[in-house]
Amino acid sequence: MGSASLAARLAQEIAAGRWPEGEPLPGVRRVAREVGCAAGTAARAYAVLRDAGVLSGSPRSRFVVAAGGGARAAAWGHDPTALRLAGSDDPALDVVVREAGDSVTVAPGPRGSVNGIVLLSRGTADASAVHLFDVASGRWNDPLARSALGGEPVQLIHLWQREQGLVVAAGNPHDIRAVGDLGGRRIAWRAPGTGSRLLLERLMRAAGCEPRPELGEPVESHLAVAAAVSAGAADAGLAVRAVAESAGLDWIPVVSEPFELALDPAAGAAARPLLDALARSSVQARLAALPGYDLSLSGQGRTAA
Repeated sequence: MGSASLAARLAQEIAAGRWPEGEPLPGVRRVAREVGCAAGTAARAYAVLRDAGVLSGSPRSRFVVAAGGGARAAAWGHDPTALRLAGSDDPALDVVVREAGDSVTVAPGPRGSVNGIVLLSRGTADASAVHLFDVASGRWNDPLARSALGGEPVQLIHLWQREQGLVVAAGNPHDIRAVGDLGGRRIAWRAPGTGSRLLLERLMRAAGCEPRPELGEPVESHLAVAAAVSAGAADAGLAVRAVAESAGLDWIPVVSEPFELALDPAAGAAARPLLDALARSSVQARLAALPGYDLSLSGQGRTAA
């Protein structure tokens, strides 16, 4: 790995919040060992980030993330006209992002609705895909999206209504019929802060089951849920219907939820290529072929209330 590649990698990790402002980064030799490069390469990468205002300090005094370094890191190598997209994982969203091409860049860091809202609030993302249920109000997306920009307006664009449910092995050998049957089962757990993880935990508690993520199988995406169940690493997991059917697995419906884009209104022009891709008849046809997606309100927008 060269110094430029390492600088870009470190910038991505800083932008994702691994090291907040004022926190020291690992020493030059430690980073070199971790990534398998020479110490001189790591030192040059740190120097490049320092010269760009991402870091402050020196090899002797330790490099720390400079004031404003997170925002500078987020802009590292970024096309200023491209939409910086964060938030939830979704197979249909991946189709739209690929169609939009280089006009959309996926923000670094873990996927998930909560992390996406955090990046939106920090200004390191322009938009976040969300499916977050607010227990206090009984509403989806609006309450949490409204708080993302410190009280400033946030636009919500409806992408689709999607079905989430329990993915189980073909033939349902464990006779899992509902969330209440998950007690004592090995579950494929999404990461903390993902909308699907929060949803499953809430539904399990409501059904009298105490969630035990530490005993389950950690997975990073809907597709990974299906892979874990198919491989026998988990008895069940919560995911969209489309991944279960594509893997030849059984699926038990649990909830229909609005999957939406929380957008900083200042990024409206940057979001246009993504929304144009969403509206294309060829893309709509591909999305309509995915089981469990309702596109009847696709593209409709409103201000989060």
